[in-house]
Amino acid sequence: MSFEEEINTLELFDDKDDYVVRKGSIPILFTSVHSFKHLKEDGTIKLNEPYTKAIALYLNKYFNVNCMVKLHDTGLDSNRDNYDYFNIELLRFIKDNNIKLVIDLHGASLSKDFDVELGTMNNLSASFSTINEFKESFVENGITNVNINDPFKGGLVTQSIYKLDDTEVIQLEINRSFRDYNNLDNLYKLIKCLEKFINQYKEYINR
Repeated sequence: MSFEEEINTLELFDDKDDYVVRKGSIPILFTSVHSFKHLKEDGTIKLNEPYTKAIALYLNKYFNVNCMVKLHDTGLDSNRDNYDYFNIELLRFIKDNNIKLVIDLHGASLSKDFDVELGTMNNLSASFSTINEFKESFVENGITNVNINDPFKGGLVTQSIYKLDDTEVIQLEINRSFRDYNNLDNLYKLIKCLEKFINQYKEYINR
């Protein structure tokens, strides 16, 4: 199966449960909480963030990381509302599986002036070395317009995990140009950047 076929198949994945958890042996967890349209508090519709689900599932399948993906609208935005069941289970999973790093995947619009953006609560939710290594994994592979904490610093997922001991967390915003059905070469390039970072982080924690 080609990359295009695989990533599009994963993007269409659904299940009767509201979220799916898939385990890997590397203590990195990728999350996606906006893979579907949902009703916002003001009554408007927030569109889904294409390929954030597929990226998480793909990385789990091929690079042995953990992933946790919300699949359906439960009436609560898991990156905004407190006491969301997804967040409760997320924190439990992190503790039970000794997760060292969470990367919370989000989609940004084409109008945003970055390729990717790392939200780290003004560099509080991850170490300098992790943030720098993550940034360099993009830059060294041709994705050079990388923002840090501008404009997104991290939502509820980042803020909740930040309170845990021994777990780093980064909110990764991905421009729509790297999640475009008509230009999956860009998405493949993004996946290769994430693969490089996963391998580097794995070596670091195994020292």
